[in-house]
Amino acid sequence: MYPVWEGLFIHSAMFVAIVSAFHVLASHLTVAAAWFNLYLERRAVYENRPELYVYLKRSALGLLVFAYVFGAMAGVGIWQTTTAANPRGISTLIHNFVLYWGSEWYMFLIDVVGIIAYYYTFERVSPRTHLRLAWILALGGTGTLAIIVGILSFKLTPGLWFTTGESLNGFFNPTFWPQLFMRFALMFTITAAWALLIVTGLPKGYFARERIIRIAAVMGLGGLVVALGIWFFWYYPALPDHAKTILRSPAIPPVTFTIIIGGLIATFLGLLFALAMPRRQHQIIALGAMLVLFAAIFGAERTREVIRKPDIIAGYMSSNQLVFNDIPARGVQREEQQLNETGMLGSLPFLPRPEMISVGAPAGFPNHQVAMGRVLVIQQCAACHNVSNQTAITVFDQRLALRSLAQLLERRKMTTAPKIETYLKGIGAFPYMHPFVGTPEERAAMALYLEYFIQQQHAPQPQAQARR
Repeated sequence: MYPVWEGLFIHSAMFVAIVSAFHVLASHLTVAAAWFNLYLERRAVYENRPELYVYLKRSALGLLVFAYVFGAMAGVGIWQTTTAANPRGISTLIHNFVLYWGSEWYMFLIDVVGIIAYYYTFERVSPRTHLRLAWILALGGTGTLAIIVGILSFKLTPGLWFTTGESLNGFFNPTFWPQLFMRFALMFTITAAWALLIVTGLPKGYFARERIIRIAAVMGLGGLVVALGIWFFWYYPALPDHAKTILRSPAIPPVTFTIIIGGLIATFLGLLFALAMPRRQHQIIALGAMLVLFAAIFGAERTREVIRKPDIIAGYMSSNQLVFNDIPARGVQREEQQLNETGMLGSLPFLPRPEMISVGAPAGFPNHQVAMGRVLVIQQCAACHNVSNQTAITVFDQRLALRSLAQLLERRKMTTAPKIETYLKGIGAFPYMHPFVGTPEERAAMALYLEYFIQQQHAPQPQAQARR
């Protein structure tokens, strides 16, 4: 067990989501853009069309800076944010797939060295040698994609891993293949927007401008149609029933689906416009398409994470880092039964014994029970909910917080400690919640803290008092 980091101003889960969405945009772009550039370079070599090298060189420079510098930095950011937000979940993935991670880093090394060699050898090696570099870059990126998808899909559908404990069974899980091909198809839609952004930045008299725009638009539309087909006929049917239930539950706000569907429609119409009127394309339109895709990716990645709830690894580890399933093949035993008997406080590392919890300054809680409750609420609830003012910001007198427990309990008319304790007894009935873990005394302490937290939301703020 590890400490819990709530976040700072915004929730830890939102830090992960923002960094991940940008990294997905950049990393997916590197794979499909490598294949698109390979296609154009083959035409340049075998059809003797040197004008295509103008686009290829500009695209390679953009990929080197945007995807391989800023995108790679975001990749490091993912490790930082996910490790801070849920260290035990990341630890499980590392221990289970350590050799796979090593293989992925090797593929990524091929990517990084490959794009540098690819860009700086334009006009310095023979066209056929340069074409071989394009092949290496495309295959290296695809290898990275395949390994990452296996690990990510394991978190939602561990499959036979529950029975065998073998990492290979966890890697080739029920959603591995559909997610791999769906992502691969969507990558070409992202690359289409990228190609439009690059080619519209070239001089208007550029000979191959309209041809590249049309090719990119067809590729992007095709990728979008194929990806949607895979979603409806392969990926969605492969999802576990629990994930389908979460998709229809309040755990995913309706605005998320609006962003995803709106982004897909806008992208489809934008690519149709590019196909029909290539001369009317402008960099501002292409940049807008990239921003729309970022918003859609953000919504889609958040949805993919939420449909696992209440788990970080479906069926094995809850979002609050407790193991609740036996894996005999790995010698793993569930933890909640023992913790219900011994209590949480003092039984897990970084959860102090009750007598060690501070009440006075700087904590400033009214009594020891409330202070105990805060420690427990952070451990059990903070992975998914705002449970303190540390992860809330106020904009134009509007308090913004991720799934605030204070607001949730107020909507359900559960604002007093006895009502909140009754609510905590029954939360396991929700499909996106695990039952409370701990002793009755700890549950009562959590209820007292949540009552105090609700009251704090309505307390006059210091600035407001000063104005009076």
